[in-house]
Amino acid sequence: MADRKAPGALAVVTEPDFEALVIGAHPDDNDFGAAGVSALWAGQGKKIAWAVMTDGTEGSEVPSADASELMLTREQEQRAACEVLGVQAVEFLRFPDGHLQNTEEARRAVVKLIRKYRPRVVITHDPTQHIFAPDPDEKPEETAYLNHPDHRATGSIVLDAIFPAAGNPRSYRELLAEGLQPYRVHEVYLFGSRQVNTYIDISSVIEQKAKGLKCHKTQFDQEWDMLKEIKEWGAGTAKEAKNKKGLEMEYAEAFRRIKLYVPKAEKAQEQES
Repeated sequence: MADRKAPGALAVVTEPDFEALVIGAHPDDNDFGAAGVSALWAGQGKKIAWAVMTDGTEGSEVPSADASELMLTREQEQRAACEVLGVQAVEFLRFPDGHLQNTEEARRAVVKLIRKYRPRVVITHDPTQHIFAPDPDEKPEETAYLNHPDHRATGSIVLDAIFPAAGNPRSYRELLAEGLQPYRVHEVYLFGSRQVNTYIDISSVIEQKAKGLKCHKTQFDQEWDMLKEIKEWGAGTAKEAKNKKGLEMEYAEAFRRIKLYVPKAEKAQEQES
């Protein structure tokens, strides 16, 4: 850590503007991972922004589909979902779907978003989670899920953007000319994680979550009972919350919560309690 009192040192902004910036790999990833908490916080009057890393053009079973049309359609679906959830802003970075890499360009793009929205919390994929697999001897009828490489790349890009670049006055100095000051994120919430430590009660917004997901018409059969599926998923997470934490919820979302910065006033309250 450099000397913050050195002549010419630029102070790092720590006062958030938005409550959360949710960054997913593809259109609909944020909906699955954090639509509930986004709708919940938005309903409390907090400002929420979403970002999508890729153009979503591999999200089709039709090889002949026009890539540009598919990209624009999926972006419109994501905007519609955000409107349902009360998300105030959505950004599309349009990196190639299926080929996302942790590059300088990708990190800079995320640093720019973090400095623009100054979120208290950044929510994204857990980059460490590669394989979700039951024991085939214990559950012979169940299959494994290999986490999409774009999901893992997104998580890595976002964490590398948060530290050190977003809060480093010497990282991407050209952004200073755009009025984007270095900013320190307070917390990170990772979804799709096997190291969950935080459960959020989304019982009051479970229907909003399902309605938002229904906006992604290119991805789901419209006869599929989305609400039933999401309720089953949320109820399973709530059961886990009760077993692990003793929490009583009907429907929940789960995250690995990481605290990076505690404001002085909050720190003093914690010490007093």
